[in-house]
Amino acid sequence: MKDVLAYVERRVAAMEDHPLFTWLASDELPPKERLMILPSVATVAMGFRDVNKWVLRYPRAADDLERGINVHTFEDQTHSRLFLEDWRRLGLDRRLGWDASDTLWWLFQADANEVIRGHCMYFLSIAAADRGDPLLRFAHAEVGELCARELFFKHISAVAGRLADRTGLAMLYFGAHHIEAEGEGAEGVFESLVLDGERRRRARELADVMIDVFREILDGIHEYALKHAATNVPPRPAAVRETGPAGLVAAADAPVHPTQEPVLQALRECRTRSGRHPFYTWLAHHGPRISPTQVLQRFVPMWAMDVMGYRDFHRYAVGYPEPASDLERAVNDWGEELIARNALFVDDWKQLDLDELLGWNASDTLDFYYLSRTMDVHRHNRVAMTGFATGHRDPLLRLWLVSAMSEATDILLDNTAPLAEKAEANTGLRLDYLAGRRRVAAPAFMDRPITPEQRDVAVEMIGTAFEFMDRRLDMSLDVALSNDFQIP
Repeated sequence: MKDVLAYVERRVAAMEDHPLFTWLASDELPPKERLMILPSVATVAMGFRDVNKWVLRYPRAADDLERGINVHTFEDQTHSRLFLEDWRRLGLDRRLGWDASDTLWWLFQADANEVIRGHCMYFLSIAAADRGDPLLRFAHAEVGELCARELFFKHISAVAGRLADRTGLAMLYFGAHHIEAEGEGAEGVFESLVLDGERRRRARELADVMIDVFREILDGIHEYALKHAATNVPPRPAAVRETGPAGLVAAADAPVHPTQEPVLQALRECRTRSGRHPFYTWLAHHGPRISPTQVLQRFVPMWAMDVMGYRDFHRYAVGYPEPASDLERAVNDWGEELIARNALFVDDWKQLDLDELLGWNASDTLDFYYLSRTMDVHRHNRVAMTGFATGHRDPLLRLWLVSAMSEATDILLDNTAPLAEKAEANTGLRLDYLAGRRRVAAPAFMDRPITPEQRDVAVEMIGTAFEFMDRRLDMSLDVALSNDFQIP
């Protein structure tokens, strides 16, 4: 392992001359202005808790190697809260002027955040890339640790130190506190181990991928620094577009190969069970004390990460950069059609006045979606589905995964549609997403034969997708009945 670590250290050291670090070291801007790059770091910093909790950590550590990795993840998952504290101490909410939908736009739609978001999806796939091997996972994680500690935090903590010296304003995430809290890590457990040739090759390969990921993340932060931090011009979404009515696409009947019948049957059983969830009973029989509009307002914020995050999930986990077959093209085409729901959801959010009712600024929004236990099941679902997608390149399996997720969403929309239509009739609102006006037919793929191994994986994917759906519906019912969002 020592030769791999030495290789990693050389490659990381070669990034020392990145232009971001030159910009951070320059005195052309006061230290506080140089720290205004936080929005470009938000997706990485806030998502780091989930990577430690559900990607790097072994649920049941089997030996000292796995335990060594786990120990480090518990301290690292606390760093997202430090980031949010720095955000507030620097007054970024006031500087940006973002409400909840602006913040969601930045996290899931903004072109300026696209490259970094894509790489954050890679972080969610680490467990699929190393196949659970702790030796490979350590090599993978150590690159991230070195890139963060020896490059990014070394340079930005110097800026934070100057700010503290001049103003007394101490940073927790960007300052010395973060580096001092790192602890010993797992190096002592791993560095004396000897890797076989194949593991050494794979460890270097994973290290190279991770280093390239960090270099492009640094590029994105530097671009933000020049365009927004240095000019004091925060990024903002374009004006709300007019969508018009969405078209309903009828599902096409297609033959089913006998080998796929057990998978289809598993999907049908999950669909039937999910359709009977108590949340849907409450939607249909919520009583006269609250209006259909209020019912929707009570739970819709819960689903923003799932709906708006689908774009990145499809493009960086499910879709194929260079599709090589008709099935791979079918995966890509289907996903692009499903992505169009994002814009309809944002329109519904604004129609329901959720920005005004919630009253959240940017840090409130980050806190709720990334740190609140209320959203744990939604974020865990995102990690699990990403692991399935990136762990199985077979387009038939990815089509079954998207089928399960799409079917579960369609059941939700089948049950919100009557409420949305009543709300429209009562108020004059237009709720295209919640009324289910954009349905997308699945491509034909069930006529292909599959192996027993493919069948078992597909059934597992379907079961997991619906299990997470049931847990998210449980939480939505709890939040809605408790009126946690305090909808008047």
